[in-house]
Amino acid sequence: MQRSRPTILCAIISLTAACPTFGVRPATWMHEQPKDFNEGKLDSTVVSSLGEVTLGRQTQVLHQLKEEGQIVNAMARAGDGKIYLGTGPKGIIYRVDGDKVTEFATLPDGGTVLSLLFTKDGNLLAGTGGGPQARICLIDGNGRIRVFHEPPKATYIWAMARGVEGEVYAATGNKGQIFRIEPDGSKSRVLCDLKPKNVICMAFAPDGFIYAGTDEDGLVYRVHPTDGQVFVVYDAKEPEISAIVFDAQGNLYASTADAEGARPGRAVADKPGGKPETQKAESRAGGGLLSLFKASKPQADSQPAKGSSTAPASRPGHPAGTPDDDEDAAGDGSSATSPATQQASLLSRLGRPAAGGPPGTKTGGNAIYRIDKDGFVTEIFREPVMILGMAESNGTIYAATGNEGRIYALTPNLDRTLMLAKLEAAQATCLLRLPDNRLLIGTANAATVVELSDRYAAKGTLTSKVLDAEQLSTWGRVRWNATVPTGTKLTIATRSSNVEDEESEAWEEWSSEMDATYPQSISSASARFLQYRLSFETTVPDATPILRSLEIVRIQPNHAPLVTSVEVLAALDEAKKPTASPKVKMAAGLSGFSGGEEVSAPKYNWVVKWSANDPNNDPLIFEVFYRELNARRWIRIAKELSESLYIWDTRTVPDGKYEVRVVAKDSKTNPPGTDLSGARISDMILVDNTPPDVTVDSITPKGGRAVRISFVCHDALTRIAGASYNLDSEEKWTPLAADDNIFDAPSETVTFTVDDLDAGEHRIAIRVEDERGNLRYVSRLVTVGD
Repeated sequence: MQRSRPTILCAIISLTAACPTFGVRPATWMHEQPKDFNEGKLDSTVVSSLGEVTLGRQTQVLHQLKEEGQIVNAMARAGDGKIYLGTGPKGIIYRVDGDKVTEFATLPDGGTVLSLLFTKDGNLLAGTGGGPQARICLIDGNGRIRVFHEPPKATYIWAMARGVEGEVYAATGNKGQIFRIEPDGSKSRVLCDLKPKNVICMAFAPDGFIYAGTDEDGLVYRVHPTDGQVFVVYDAKEPEISAIVFDAQGNLYASTADAEGARPGRAVADKPGGKPETQKAESRAGGGLLSLFKASKPQADSQPAKGSSTAPASRPGHPAGTPDDDEDAAGDGSSATSPATQQASLLSRLGRPAAGGPPGTKTGGNAIYRIDKDGFVTEIFREPVMILGMAESNGTIYAATGNEGRIYALTPNLDRTLMLAKLEAAQATCLLRLPDNRLLIGTANAATVVELSDRYAAKGTLTSKVLDAEQLSTWGRVRWNATVPTGTKLTIATRSSNVEDEESEAWEEWSSEMDATYPQSISSASARFLQYRLSFETTVPDATPILRSLEIVRIQPNHAPLVTSVEVLAALDEAKKPTASPKVKMAAGLSGFSGGEEVSAPKYNWVVKWSANDPNNDPLIFEVFYRELNARRWIRIAKELSESLYIWDTRTVPDGKYEVRVVAKDSKTNPPGTDLSGARISDMILVDNTPPDVTVDSITPKGGRAVRISFVCHDALTRIAGASYNLDSEEKWTPLAADDNIFDAPSETVTFTVDDLDAGEHRIAIRVEDERGNLRYVSRLVTVGD
């Protein structure tokens, strides 16, 4: 095969060549995270956890089940290469021979086949569930069916495995039991009785122990295959362990299937920074959790048989231990590891809290946990999918998921997760790895059998989501980071519109395809919205273009800043707001610390505050002006302000009616002649810094110990707000009422009587306040008695 040559593409952006010279800075769309690409439409393309976009694997629907509501729950491969499919709800078992799919057997009473396993002598076992009593049926090579065993009080046979002597282990619900069944099915015993209601998945480890995953509490158990002694290896955050597989080093991988975490549209994780070192990690000293069982290691007669839970036994005429079986033993791990989605939904405990250790610190989605031989747990995968089946091959973990029909390949040692394919079916319920590295996938919604090749699809596209520049923009060049091996091709096309709906006829036609082997300028018309379409092609089955990042530069014409609001408020009023700044509080006289500067009397200080923005996101500077109402010219009182606040001491202007104008400028980052400004004028404000006039009209003695006083108060601009009097400089001020009982006019008359005065002279002070808080004090000397 011809060696591929990588081509790294980096088109350096030339601003002067790509766009007119504007003062605004160009903006970019940088797509390099998985979520950037996954938000688009992928057709025969996939996105890895590192944000790499490639062609997906070739897929072929081998068979689509015709019965409505059918679902493929389990798959098993015989030694002769034929594949058997367990389905529900009518208990049909299909046989796949090459690309031919036929009905092999139908259970007499129907029901749902949840698990498949071959006996030691090559007959097929089918575990059922959903009715009042679960059963294991035996189907011989001619499709004849008989009941093999009925585990007492079991309603589901979720998973099965076979020991070296031919004994069968059945993981059941709703009692949470594992049964050990004699090779001929004649009798059984409860190997262990667990607290959760359902034992969902089960697999033999290389050391001979059985590992099982449960619902409700998301527990992974270790079970001795002879005496049934159990130990909890891990308590996951999620409520359901859906599948368990082992790699060649004895590391355990456990997946979860919490339906709440698999909502379509949940955000995927960003790619990790850096890359892992590829050297093998040094083994840690110490036995760890799993060493607790070393003293009771299973004897040879309790070891798993070849073709038990990880590889089905051979069909008649193909004895166990043939090369086919050896190849499978390293691989599929899926014949009975996961219930179908319809059945899994019965077990999904929505909203129920679940415990979890440090590996489960992330929230949302479902995970695959790696538990090494020392019991150390690492979370190697978390996405918003429900993991329904797994398989392992040469250090790679394959995962079948819902609710978006995605198939993943995980290589933990490389910290890499690749989505191999996104199926049309919503649920990928189970999978089976074949010796030639093909994958068979059983699905639901719709129920199909899909073959996933180890070859790349010949063509594929990724159409981006609609990109919003927010304003009319001119497009620049594209910067690529891609590898395009010999025999492959990567191109890009673009289109633009001022209508966001990508189905609208307002979008222009796609541009011609632009080759990604050299820099390209976007030819689409200036507009607000842009879309790109990446096209991948290959003529080499094992090579694909790889796109790692894509950057599009855009620039907008300079737009004037917008001043969206201007308010002018008394400092005293503004200072009372919870959001008032220390500067405002100081101006209002509410702060005891002046910072060494003289603080103006609060009644004279006004707060000018405004809101402004720039369509180009340029930094802004501000100027503040005032003028008397109806005057022609503005007088500037502040310039080069960077904050949206100014304290105005109105003692510097005569009383009267005024307007304030705020001007925003983008000259800080735009050359002279290209800078723009925007302005806004406040509502009219009334400056009144002069106290009211007070005229005492009369002071009339009443009897020997009282005096009656009448005065008139008048303010030129605002209404009288109140009046009070004080006797002989006491601390107490006594409020007064207007003669018409309400202070609501610029002029008011007030008449009041002071009683019970001692004989002699008294000083009576009068205080009048206008609406702006200006105070006028007058006093009179009165004499009562002799």
